[in-house]
Order: sequence, then structure tokens, then C-alpha cells
Amino acid sequence: MFKPSDDRDNPCKIADLSAKQIAWRALGLPSVTPNPVLKAEEKRTAGIEIAVTIVGGLVGWTLWSVLITQYTRPRFGILIDFVALSTCCFVVGMVFWYFLLNRIRRERFPRIAEIYLSAGKCPACAYKLDGLKPEQVGCGVCPECGAAWKHERIGPHPKP
Repeated sequence: MFKPSDDRDNPCKIADLSAKQIAWRALGLPSVTPNPVLKAEEKRTAGIEIAVTIVGGLVGWTLWSVLITQYTRPRFGILIDFVALSTCCFVVGMVFWYFLLNRIRRERFPRIAEIYLSAGKCPACAYKLDGLKPEQVGCGVCPECGAAWKHERIGPHPKP
């Protein structure tokens, strides 16, 4: 499993998402997310997040169909069973997504780090790195978490 690290190869974590940010992300609509950094990150991880959610939904569908439909359909009818099945698929899919989100973000850390750094934020804690002076080996050290990032990677860069 990939372990996130800063530019000096020291292990670091990934900036945490608040409950509100997770809620925006759960909607799955990057255009609704108010934070531009999270919007860019979401675009980089959307495909795998959707795949994980679909797999979770299929697991929910299989579990419901094998274990529960035989009891609900005769008693409540096909319509109620379908509504319950759909709800089960949605809930299990979202549970899969929620519990695998941090792993997805860890695996995509190099891409996510570029997004945060180009916005002038530390990828490990989301602290603003404005005015950071380069220290040893040309790295600026985040005053909040101590992660080191190459000075030339911090801030917006014009595309060639």
C-alpha cells in the first residue's frame, strides 16, 4: 500500500476532510463543491470513487436478493421489496465509498499533492503556505505539520 510522503521522503498524512466537505463530496457533483481545491481533487478521484460505490451497490443488491427478498416479497409485494432493495443498494454503496475514501485519497496522493501545492496549501494539513521561505535542500517546511515541500512546487504555475 502506498504511504504518502513529503518531498524529503518523510511520511505524512493527507489533509483531512471536514464533515461538510465529505457531505459535498458524497453528492458526487464537483460543480457543487464550493472549495476549488477539493473540486480539483474530486475530479482526479471521481472515477475510482464511482466504481467503489457501484461495487458496494452490487454487494448490497446481492445480499438483499439472496438473504431478504424471499421474506419481504411475499409479505409486502414487489413494489415495497424493490424500494427496500434500492435503499439497501444505496446505503451499502455509500458505506463502501465512505470507508474506502481515505484509501483512494492515499493511493492518489501524488496527484492530490500537486493540486494542494499549486493552490499554495500544504497537502498534509491544508495550511496556507504563503510567504514560506525555502530552508535546506530548497524545501519549505510547513509551520503547522512539519512536512517539507520543494519551494518551486508551491503556488500557481503557468502552463506551457
